[in-house]
Amino acid sequence: LMPMALLMMVTSGLAPRVAERIGGRSTMAAGVLLGGAGLALLAAFVSVDGGYLSVLPGMLIMGIGMGLTMTPATEAITAALPRERQGVASALNDVTREFGTALGVALLGALLSSGYRDAIDSRLGSTPEDAAGPAREGIANALEAADQAGPYAQSLIRAAQESFVDGWQQAMWAGVAVMAALFFYVLTRGPQRTVVRGTVEAEAADSPVG
Repeated sequence: LMPMALLMMVTSGLAPRVAERIGGRSTMAAGVLLGGAGLALLAAFVSVDGGYLSVLPGMLIMGIGMGLTMTPATEAITAALPRERQGVASALNDVTREFGTALGVALLGALLSSGYRDAIDSRLGSTPEDAAGPAREGIANALEAADQAGPYAQSLIRAAQESFVDGWQQAMWAGVAVMAALFFYVLTRGPQRTVVRGTVEAEAADSPVG
């Protein structure tokens, strides 16, 4: 995940400059669009044989999109409250981010697991039930059961890998649908206000404390 994290760091630093040029709403919408495109690439190109390189392009695009989105989203929350309530704004920003992350992981993880279980039954074939049973519970169980599957080990591992990819694709396409809905919401209801560099310093200088 390091390449994605690095791109998020870079683009989140560039996001305020982009927002100054095209506006906060457009910057956020562009980030959401790129995030959705990254999920679509993760769904379209993932494969058992492709390995890490099959998911890297989608991760990179997602990193750029998330970096562009987070800064104007944070600014929209903090700008909605006056200076004396910025502690509340910061807390709200943290809560929404943590809640969104937990909810997203739970929902997409559930879709992945469901897709895996639906896909693996048709691939188990003549695999003995003492190995097939654990394999239906998840890919980690399948790989562990393969150690005791004898001549069926390789076919069991392949079945689990391909089923995991099927579940992965199901989860990623669901993510694309969510991002598409979010994109249209941001276009119609997203924040318009953009903070210009130097505004914070000017407000501080004009305040009694400054």
